[in-house]
Amino acid sequence: MKRSTTRTTAVVATVLATGLLAGCAEELPTPKPEAPVAAAVVTQSQEREILDKVAEVVGKVEKTKDADKLAARLDGPALSIRETQLKVADARGDKEPLTDLSMEMQQVILPSDQEWPRSSFAITVQPKDLTTPVLMAFNQATARDQYKLWGWVRLLPGVTMPQFAEADLGSPAVPEDDESLKVTPKDAIKQYASVLTVDKKSKYADNFADDDLRQFFRDYGKLQVEAINKEECDGSFKVEYEPTKDSVRAVRTADGGALVVASMVSQETITAKEEGCEIGPPTKTTKALWGDADVSNVVEVNYKDMVAMYVPPKDSKDEISLVGYEHVPSSVSNG
Repeated sequence: MKRSTTRTTAVVATVLATGLLAGCAEELPTPKPEAPVAAAVVTQSQEREILDKVAEVVGKVEKTKDADKLAARLDGPALSIRETQLKVADARGDKEPLTDLSMEMQQVILPSDQEWPRSSFAITVQPKDLTTPVLMAFNQATARDQYKLWGWVRLLPGVTMPQFAEADLGSPAVPEDDESLKVTPKDAIKQYASVLTVDKKSKYADNFADDDLRQFFRDYGKLQVEAINKEECDGSFKVEYEPTKDSVRAVRTADGGALVVASMVSQETITAKEEGCEIGPPTKTTKALWGDADVSNVVEVNYKDMVAMYVPPKDSKDEISLVGYEHVPSSVSNG
C-alpha cells in the first residue's frame, strides 16, 4: 500500500517594517574627545557586493551541478542544505526543491560589532516562484575570510518582522548565552526543538506562540494516519527534532529582543502497526530519495532544518515566535 501526500506552500506577500534608532549629543563647555558614533562596520554598497558574489556562485553551481564550488561562498548549515537540495533536485529531475537564492533584497541588517565573527542579515523581495521572501544570514569568520551565506529560512506567510536599527547604524550581534532575553538564544532553540517534537505536551510550550510549522505537523501527521487507517493498518506518525552543533546566530532588535537563526535536524516516522501492512514514501521528493528500496511497514524521513524566531526582551509579556523556517528532506529509509 502506498499513500502520497504532497505539501503545498501558502503564498502571501510580506510587508516588512524597518525601525530607526536615533540619539542626540549634548554640547560640552570645554573641548573633549567626541564619543564614537554608532555605525555599521559594513556599508550597504559593500553588502551589495557580498550578495552579488554569493549569488554568482549559487547561480553557476545551479547550472553546472558542481556542488564542490559552493564552499567558496557558502558555509555551515547553508552549505549542507544547498548540497542536499541539489541532490534532491537531481533525483527528482526538476528544480522545484531549490530555494530561490537570487539575492534581490528589500532589507539589510548590517553588523555594528568591531570584532569577529561578524554576521549580517538580508530579506529578499518575493521570489519569482511566488513563495514567501527569504531571510538570509551571512557570516565572516575572521578579518581575512570572505563573507559567506551561513543559513536561510523562508518567512512565514503574512509574518510581521521585528524592527531593527537603520541599516547605516548597524545592529549588534547577540551572544548565544545572552541573558537579557526571555531565554538565551541557545536555550530558545533547545526549547523549540522540544515543542516541535511533542507540541503542547512540552514543558516549554507556554514560552512559544503557536505557529505554522507546528500546525503543519499536526495536519500532515493526521493525513498520514488517516490514509493508513483506511486500510485498517493502525497507523502512527511522530516527529523528533534536535539542534545541531552549529553556533546560533542572533542579532539585536530595536526593542531589545533578538532575531535568532539556528540549525536543526529532524526525523519523521510513519508506521503501519498491523502485521502485513506495507507503506511507501508519501511525497514526490521522498519517492525520489527512496530509490529502489523495498517497502515495509515503516517510512523514516530525515530532514535538515533552519528556523528563525523572535525572542523578546526579558521583561516582555510577549511569547517567542517563529518567523520562518526551511525543512529539507535529506534521506529516506524503510526503517
